[in-house]
Amino acid sequence: MPGTATHTRQQLRDYLFGTLIPTPADSQPDDRADLFQHGMDSLRLMQLLVFIEQDLGVKLPDDEVTQDRLSTVNSIVEWVDRHRGGRAS
Repeated sequence: MPGTATHTRQQLRDYLFGTLIPTPADSQPDDRADLFQHGMDSLRLMQLLVFIEQDLGVKLPDDEVTQDRLSTVNSIVEWVDRHRGGRAS
C-alpha cells in the first residue's frame, strides 16, 4: 500500500538492488547489511538521494547526509520516515 513503511522499504530495495547495485533476488543482503560492503559508492549514493527526492517525494537535508544514515536499508527508511512530516513512510 502506498504511503506505508513497507511500501517505502520495497521501493528502496527495488531501486537499490534492481538499478544501483544489481543483485539477484536470492543474493540480496538483508535490511541490516552495510550497503557499502555490497557495492554502494559515492556516485550511487548521489543517485539514491535523487531517487528519494524525485520518486519518493521526500527532500532530505544535505547537512544530514552521513554514511551512517545511508549505510543500511533500515537506516535509510528510518531517515525518510522522519522527513515525511511525522507520518509513516
